[in-house]
Amino acid sequence: MKNSYLLIALCSMCFYGLGDVIFKIAARKGLPSHQFLLMQTIFFLPSALVLGLASSSIHFGIPFLFGMCAGVTLYFALLYFAISLSTGDVSVVAPVFRSSFILSATLAIIFLNEPLTLYKVLAFLLLVIAAFLLLSNFNSQMIHIAQNTHTKKTILTLAIATVLLGITGFIYKLGAVAGGNSISILIGQAVIFFPLAFISCYHKEKKIIFVWKYLYLGFSAALFLFLGLYFLLEALKYGPASTIVPISQMSFVVTTIVGIFIFKEKILWQKILGLACSIGAIILLAK
Repeated sequence: MKNSYLLIALCSMCFYGLGDVIFKIAARKGLPSHQFLLMQTIFFLPSALVLGLASSSIHFGIPFLFGMCAGVTLYFALLYFAISLSTGDVSVVAPVFRSSFILSATLAIIFLNEPLTLYKVLAFLLLVIAAFLLLSNFNSQMIHIAQNTHTKKTILTLAIATVLLGITGFIYKLGAVAGGNSISILIGQAVIFFPLAFISCYHKEKKIIFVWKYLYLGFSAALFLFLGLYFLLEALKYGPASTIVPISQMSFVVTTIVGIFIFKEKILWQKILGLACSIGAIILLAK
């Protein structure tokens, strides 16, 4: 089916959005980010290996190496994202984090010669407006709940997470262009993600800690991340990263809606207008 990669990218968007919600639940329960990421990886790596063995789709090569590179950038992106969520509103922090697609798309256009159409320009403009609307709300919210220095630190961690996620999205496209199957890239990522999670936990705690009562959160986050990433990689096989990555990373459409109804977050005009801009961008990117 023509442009079927758009539907696959929308599936990725939904699963990433649900994953962001799990991150916020973990932050609200006071679960340290390094412990939460550790609980994710103990599910993620075995799942990827089992799926790869069952489908006989494990292949070592350039795509696998790109997956390993993505494992490094994604781990630190998620680590800083989790830290940001400990003090920020999920319907604000998640949109800024997912706006990393701007960097991914820019890199794809520059280095992979993907077309820059008027529709894409308008879509990116709408998404930048949405991000600024939500970011202004973020700033005003943080001033009321923290000291100025603490607010700046939170914004800095969110900025680092966003840039790293943007680089990760571009690396995924490079892996897809290199001819790799999605499972090989996933396993390459998990192979690096796994030791990083253990090293970080040991560095923080001087021991490995599993918070067993929250193990279900680690499983849920790993499942949604796995599915979101799998669908993203599948879509990247057939379509341009400058279209697919923005749609996939607009998971905040799902996250914001869930945040308002589940977490009872305030419905502000900035959020409504930001969501409207995001939905308009999806329509333009589909053209």
